[in-house]
Amino acid sequence: MTNRIVLDAYAVLAFLGGERGAEEVAEILRIGEPWMTLVALGEVTYIIERSHGVGAADEVWANLLAEERPGGIAVNWLPIETSLVRCAASIKARGGLSYADAFTAAAASVLECPVLTGDPEFRVAEELGVEVRWLGGGGGGR
Repeated sequence: MTNRIVLDAYAVLAFLGGERGAEEVAEILRIGEPWMTLVALGEVTYIIERSHGVGAADEVWANLLAEERPGGIAVNWLPIETSLVRCAASIKARGGLSYADAFTAAAASVLECPVLTGDPEFRVAEELGVEVRWLGGGGGGR
């Protein structure tokens, strides 16, 4: 059994905000095999910048991209290649997910592992065959 999992922006923001499921994300960042796309990182940082300013967004950006993270392992980055973009576009075309979330779902599909999220939009991804692991064992929603 692998510890590979794709982190959705929702999961990272829950972790950063100390919200429900934060400890689950923290454990993955300590001992798991976390994966993300740069599209999801962009989503995290624009949300942080809106609420906490450029400095906080830059700090989160640098921390998540760091090859050595204090108190945790490095996040693995799935390259944005043509096959991933095509998969994300196909998921987006079916409706119900934002384009950034479609990239996260596509990453999980390509890596053949679950997405960790609490975002209820990912119910659509489940319907498309993407495995979703819900923060706190719930079915989505804050």
